Parts: sequence; structure tokens; C-alpha cells
Amino acid sequence: MSFESLELHPAFKGFFAEQGFKKPTQVQRQTIPLLINRKSVVVVSETGSGKTLAYTLPLFHALKIDEEKHGPNTLKGTPRAMILAPTRELANQIYLVMKSVSHHVKLRVRLLTGGDSHAKTKSLAHSTFDILIATPSRVKSSIKNKELTLGHLRHFILDEADNLFEMGFKRDIEAMLLDMDQTLLQLGFFTATLPPAFDIFLTEKFVGKKLERVAFTESHRPQTRIETYNVRVEPEEKNMVVRMFLEKEAKGRGIIFTNQKNQADEVHKFLKEKLPNLKVKVLHGDMDTDAREEALASFVSKKAQVLVATDVAARGIDIDDLAWVVNYGLPKSAIYYLHRCGRVGRGGKTGVVYNLVASHDGKMITEINQAIQGQTHLPLQMIPDAKLNQQARDKAKARAVEKVKKKVEVIAQRDRRARASDVAVEKQGRKTVRSARRGPGRVLKNKTRVR
Repeated sequence: MSFESLELHPAFKGFFAEQGFKKPTQVQRQTIPLLINRKSVVVVSETGSGKTLAYTLPLFHALKIDEEKHGPNTLKGTPRAMILAPTRELANQIYLVMKSVSHHVKLRVRLLTGGDSHAKTKSLAHSTFDILIATPSRVKSSIKNKELTLGHLRHFILDEADNLFEMGFKRDIEAMLLDMDQTLLQLGFFTATLPPAFDIFLTEKFVGKKLERVAFTESHRPQTRIETYNVRVEPEEKNMVVRMFLEKEAKGRGIIFTNQKNQADEVHKFLKEKLPNLKVKVLHGDMDTDAREEALASFVSKKAQVLVATDVAARGIDIDDLAWVVNYGLPKSAIYYLHRCGRVGRGGKTGVVYNLVASHDGKMITEINQAIQGQTHLPLQMIPDAKLNQQARDKAKARAVEKVKKKVEVIAQRDRRARASDVAVEKQGRKTVRSARRGPGRVLKNKTRVR
């Protein structure tokens, strides 16, 4: 199947030629016809499978046809389509893709994320545009400040939808839906996982809306190969283990994931001091926009070998040649474990995941293993439970102690037999020289008995 067979608007021909695109991916083949026919969809597919173009192309297609029929959008601060993303990084990535398409299709795309200046945000109220790519918090504040209205929205896409809910944006999304006319709204939920809470939300909030489900079976998924290594460590040993890994084992580029922002800074500082020749960058939410973009651009462009990051980097970074991931600490949410691991093992290449597992990780390990069992898109190995491992170590230690005790008892019995033999010899008027551990020894004859 070619892109031409999908019957998209002729304006896309220049885009396909410029990008060298000839055949759509599996997710694009299944999703684009549904969206072109105004169906609402829930698409479950791993990162890197082509989800962004799967909704970008039919979105531009629908808006372009509507523009040709009814003229361009003239309402200020009122988009006809909105794509919601959980992070600035993902929103920026979507924006770049859409700008490359809009250059050919001639539709107006705007970006609204955290870190934007007040003047830029305020300008929304005084400009006309077709598509808005945004993060939830900025949409919420713009609606509150009357800089943005969603009353004429016709297409609403949630990219990395599971992560939007995991990061606590559920109420913001519910508030946005109240400003939309759902009877005319086409919905698109694109996600790598489908957690129960998200599935319940879809059922409760869209009772009268038919949502077509597109999920990929084993035969349809790109081949993913991931090896997992679990390293038992105490918290104070983690820096040393990471240093040894980078010095002796690491091949290719990778990400070290931490759970706290200050922890990311500390690990970054440690590596800069101990491995001065290593090109390493840090990325977390407390950095200003310019610093975050510089760190990410440096890593994506291969100027940096290692990225130390919080989960802000677990989503929306699509790097085909990422070789490994180190979980400096197991994430506080099982979904983030799946997304961290999903960074590697693409295109048939083998990716490696290293988990630094501490004795207090037992509860999190249980949740992660349940998440691994509840999905099929990533071939991840279960993490052995820390408590069970400790029990195994305790049993092994007990067996070793028992073995030593038995050996000591054998030696003691041998000594007792030797002493009893000496007493018997003395009674016969002879002296025996013997070693308690080397058998009965030798008997010295015709020697005067010492009294």
C-alpha cells in the first residue's frame, strides 16, 4: 500500500516527495482511513511506530477540504483542531512535524507550551490559526485569561494519552471538554499503553461516542529486542556502579533515568568530575526552556553520549539508535518503567535496560511486573522481587552456616577420638605424638613416660 492509495489531499504530494515517504507504516495504514472518514479512534501502539503522521495527515486533509468548502478560519483565538501533549519536548517535536506538512498544505499551526512568554500567549487572542499544539496547563490558563476558546473545535487529539492522565492532567482535560461541542467533535487518543484508569475515563466521558480501537498484535508490531539486567545495590553504591558501567560496559548512547531533579543534577556533576572525557548532558523540569532545548538538541544530534534525565525525557523523545537505558532508581509509576524501556530496542536492534534495584524497591517491583504482564508491545523480562531474593540469600547463608557447623562437628569428633586413643596409649606406658587433624599419628616406642 502506498500513501497515494490512502486518497489524501493532493497538497501532500510535495511533502511526500520532499521527505522521501512512499509507504505508510502499519499504524498509519489502519488509522488514516478511519480518521479521514470522521471516525473517533483509540490507537494503542508503541513509540516510533509512526503515530504522529497517523493523525497529522488526516487532520490536515480534513481541515484543507473544509477550508476549500467554507473558506479559511477567521475567528481569533479559536482553533479548529488541537493536539494535546504532556510535555514541552513532545509538543515541540509534534510542532516540527506539523510545520513541515503545513509548508505544503498551507494551514496555520501554533505552539503553546510552558515557558512561553506572556506576550506570546496573549497574542493567541488576537490571531487566527487552524491547529494548536499545546500542553494542558497552558491551555487551562489561556482559557481562564480569555485568550483561547474551544467552542468551535472540531478535532481533538491527545498524544501520549496515558501519560497525560498519569501526570495528573485528568481534571484539566475534563474542564476542556466542557468548552467543546462533543456532538461535532472528532476524537483521537494515541497511546503506548492502555491503563485501566484511562479506559474507565473513556467509558464514562464519551457514553454516546463510538471509539474505534486500533491495537497491534505481535505480528503487526515492529520487532523489538530488549535485554534486562537487574543489579542489586544499596543507594550509596549507585554512583560507583554507574561509573563502572560507563567505563567498562556501555556501548553506544543511552539515558540514565533518575526520579528526582536534584538527583539528576548530582549524578550529572559526579560523572563530569569522575569521567571528564565523557560528553554528558542533564535534562529535568527545573531547567529553563533554553537550557532544556539545548540539552535535548545536543543529545539528539549525537554531540552528547549520555543524557541524565528525569521522566520528562521518558516520553516524546524518538531516537532510533538509543542503545541502553539505566534506571538509576525504579520509577514511582509502573507506566513510566514501560516508557523508559521503550526508548531502546527499535528497528530490530538489541537494546539493553539496566535496573539498579535497592532493598526497598519490593512494592514497586510488584507493580512493574504487573504492568509488564498486562501489556504485549514490549518484550520485557520480569524483575525478581527484592524480598524474595533476600529470602533466597538468607536461605543460602543458612545452608552455608549449617555446612560449616557440620564440618566443625566432624573435626571435633575426630579430635575426641584422637584424645581417647591417647589416653588408651598412656595406660599402656607409651607416648603418642599425633595431630588432631591428621589422623592417629605415629607411636614412639621405648620412651620413658612423662608423669
